Amino acid sequence: MDLIIGAGISGLSYAAATGNDYQIIEAEDQIGGYCKTIYKDGFVWDYSGHFFHFMRPELRDYVMSRIAPDEILTLQKHTQILYKDRHVDFPFQMNIHQLPQEEFIDCLYDLFSIPEGAPSDTFKQMLYAKFGRSIAEKFLIPYNSKLYATDLDRLDVDAMGRFFPYADREQIVRNFRHPEGHSYNATFLYPKRGCIRIVDSVASTYGHHRPPYAPLRPPYLHYAVAHTALALQCAV
Repeated sequence: MDLIIGAGISGLSYAAATGNDYQIIEAEDQIGGYCKTIYKDGFVWDYSGHFFHFMRPELRDYVMSRIAPDEILTLQKHTQILYKDRHVDFPFQMNIHQLPQEEFIDCLYDLFSIPEGAPSDTFKQMLYAKFGRSIAEKFLIPYNSKLYATDLDRLDVDAMGRFFPYADREQIVRNFRHPEGHSYNATFLYPKRGCIRIVDSVASTYGHHRPPYAPLRPPYLHYAVAHTALALQCAV
């Protein structure tokens, strides 16, 4: 039997895909992990719906097919950054022309003054080598350092994968006149009743012949995690 620690989206997805018997243990009294929806005063509040990005159509269809079509919204993403006293469209590097004139000139000058052969072995070095000092230090480095809670020199160049909006100088300049909306998931699907409906959809794939979910209260969860890790280590 597989022991699954946590009824978040990863644990539930594994349970839905495995052909083995399993038992999920969960510290909370509801499934979803960090993905939670709260209904209050006629509003829907999501903790982390942005976690769901369907790159593969078959996965999108697998999840969304269990949600009624009239419950699914197709939305156009519009994201902005509050930079000092103004809002700048995301991604920052594509919209430097929306900055105050002096800062725009700094970004543009540095973008076209990057020395040839600048090192790009780490994620931070890549930001300097690709976008120049001003774009890197005004936004990309502080934002990503906060987002990933680490020194960006510790990250691989491709650590963000498709979630980092790369752009070359020609694309950046062209975007001054003809915005291209360079960002992943410019259009996306979202349930009207919140991201918990995606969790419910995945959970609905379970058969009824076995109990998929068993609540486990702290501090026993820590005990279970420690002993499960030890058991796995011994098995290897």
